[in-house]
Amino acid sequence: MSDVLETTAITSRLSSLEKTVNSNSATLNNNIKEVSKQLTETKKELAKLQKDFEKMVDEQRKTSALQQATTELVSVRQELEKKFGNYRIIRNTMVGILQATDAALVRKVTISNVSEELMISTPDYWLAPVLVALAAWINNNRDLAERAIREAVKRDNEHTSLVMALICRRNNRTETCYEWLARYFSTQNAANFDEDGMVYIDAYINNVFGPDKKHMCDAYVTRWIDEIRGSSSTFEDEQTETWDKYFERFTVTEGDKYPALKKYVQEYGYIDQYLSRVDAAEDIRKKFCGIDSAYIDQEALKKTVDEHLLKLVQADDKAERTLREQEKYLLAVKACQGDVDTARTMVNKQRDASRRQTMNIVERMTHVISDEKDVRPSVRKTAYSFLRSYINKGYNKYFDEKRSDYPETITLHVDGWEGRTKDGSNEQEMVDSYSEFLQTQKEAEAASLEKAKSSKLTLYAGLGFVALGFLMIIAGAFAGGTITAAGVGVLIMGGILFAVNSLTRSRAVHQIANIDAKYQQQLVNGKQTIHDCVSQWKVVNSKIIEFEANRPEEITA
Repeated sequence: MSDVLETTAITSRLSSLEKTVNSNSATLNNNIKEVSKQLTETKKELAKLQKDFEKMVDEQRKTSALQQATTELVSVRQELEKKFGNYRIIRNTMVGILQATDAALVRKVTISNVSEELMISTPDYWLAPVLVALAAWINNNRDLAERAIREAVKRDNEHTSLVMALICRRNNRTETCYEWLARYFSTQNAANFDEDGMVYIDAYINNVFGPDKKHMCDAYVTRWIDEIRGSSSTFEDEQTETWDKYFERFTVTEGDKYPALKKYVQEYGYIDQYLSRVDAAEDIRKKFCGIDSAYIDQEALKKTVDEHLLKLVQADDKAERTLREQEKYLLAVKACQGDVDTARTMVNKQRDASRRQTMNIVERMTHVISDEKDVRPSVRKTAYSFLRSYINKGYNKYFDEKRSDYPETITLHVDGWEGRTKDGSNEQEMVDSYSEFLQTQKEAEAASLEKAKSSKLTLYAGLGFVALGFLMIIAGAFAGGTITAAGVGVLIMGGILFAVNSLTRSRAVHQIANIDAKYQQQLVNGKQTIHDCVSQWKVVNSKIIEFEANRPEEITA
């Protein structure tokens, strides 16, 4: 009895202990969850604090950068004013004199006094002696003008020559203009040609500078092109390839226009490659006839040349460009509220946009014609006049390289039948051949069905199983149920074989009945397909023959 009581007490204590453990475990789990929740919240708060701190640091950095940029900007501008302030004054004075002489609103003596004072205060700048020369010219002081020009040429031959050429053009000094223009052209590098160079060539070719009676500039462009040609033994081939590839952008596949050829003719790929180029010929011709016959607006060209004169006069000198770049960067930092990365990106984009992209003169002219952006019609026309022979070589290659693959005879594939034709004149022969092909297929299929209909294998097998089944049933009646059950199974098998035989024969009879209609419809469809292929082939061939009979050697001929 005491053992039972002790056992009960132990059990009770164990149960109580288990409850305590479970309770403590639940409490511990709850505590762990709470701690985990608090850790999560702490991490979020720390992340927020870190983000706020980084934001504060970033704002402080921007504020510091903004303050520094503001301070440095003042310093840079002071340095610009100290070193190059007179450059700006000379540029503004030059523009003012050009405008004043047009309107005749300023006394000649005033112009002379201003230009001479600026010359004294700006000893290195090339535009200063040009300003003196212009003033001397206005005052008919030839000796001073010549001495000033010699000094300007010594400081910057290229810019001085161009400015004087453009000034002479404004004042209708044609012969003097061409002397300076020829001098400017002599400073140009055929391998390093910019957009402005094309502007002056275009103006020259289109007589904006007046008639070049002494032919002082005639040979320069041809000489430059000859320099580029002579620099590469593969120049001619490269030019032909360049324009061949350019014309490829006009190519448009014609598959939707000739669906039968596309689907049934083996050589369609070769047909389409040549045909799509032939069909592009009209668009190419329109494009280049438009370039070649473009109207030249002389007044607009003169205005463009004058704008380039003002731009040249107002351009920063290379000596001050480093400080100007610093000024632009510091202004960008201020505009971006101290965000130096954004400011740097902005300045780089502006620099890239304004940077003059240089190419050799042939590449420049090619770019002018092939670029889809807005380009003045006169510039395209000028470029075409010099590159015409290369463009025509590329034009002819564009067609010739696919002409050799164009088939003289096409191969049709219809329902497994194959036929060939050169001009479609044997259409009836192909139809007859196709009909014979279908007849052979029809006879072979019909023979197969007749064989299936007349097959007696399943019939005899069924009879055998039926007979065996009856015998087994009879034997089972005397010997026992097992044989009878087996006999019933065999009898059923015989019935199934009879049914299969009947179904096969019935299906074969039905298919034989429909085979004529099937092949008759296939023959109708096949004849139409052959006719469509022949008709479309005749249309294509006719187009090719007409194109080749009338294709000029030159696009705009």
